[in-house]
Amino acid sequence: MAELTPNDIVNKQFRHTLRGYAQDEVDEFLQQAAEALYQALEDALRLRQQLSELRARLEQYEGTENLIKSALVMAERTAEDVRTAAHREAELIRREAEERTREERAATEELRQLRLRVMSELHAMLTAHLNLLESQASRFAPAPPPAPETRAEGGTRHDV
Repeated sequence: MAELTPNDIVNKQFRHTLRGYAQDEVDEFLQQAAEALYQALEDALRLRQQLSELRARLEQYEGTENLIKSALVMAERTAEDVRTAAHREAELIRREAEERTREERAATEELRQLRLRVMSELHAMLTAHLNLLESQASRFAPAPPPAPETRAEGGTRHDV
């Protein structure tokens, strides 16, 4: 059966018979049916166009969704890579700090030991010098003052 169009309905000619339907009523009904069919066809065309547009938008949204999903996966991977790198760097910094701390403690201990040794050597040197000075002090001590002289004549000596 061929597709029926509004023009087919409007242009349809029926044979006249003696006991047929009223021609004006049939024509009016055919006109109404043609207009209804025309409206239905326009609606169907409009709906097909909307469906086509909606399918295109759906494809666009699906494409956008796929891009967003890909970007999200990439962002998650990047975040994980950044976290991993940060943990590695933090561990490296911690190890370096521990090594510096050990080196500084060792250097501090060396300086403390050096200070003690220098203090001990200085003390020993000062003690030795003091002992030397004390032993040499008698050599350079001034002679005791002479005892006062007395004259045989029974007098005292007067300095003139």
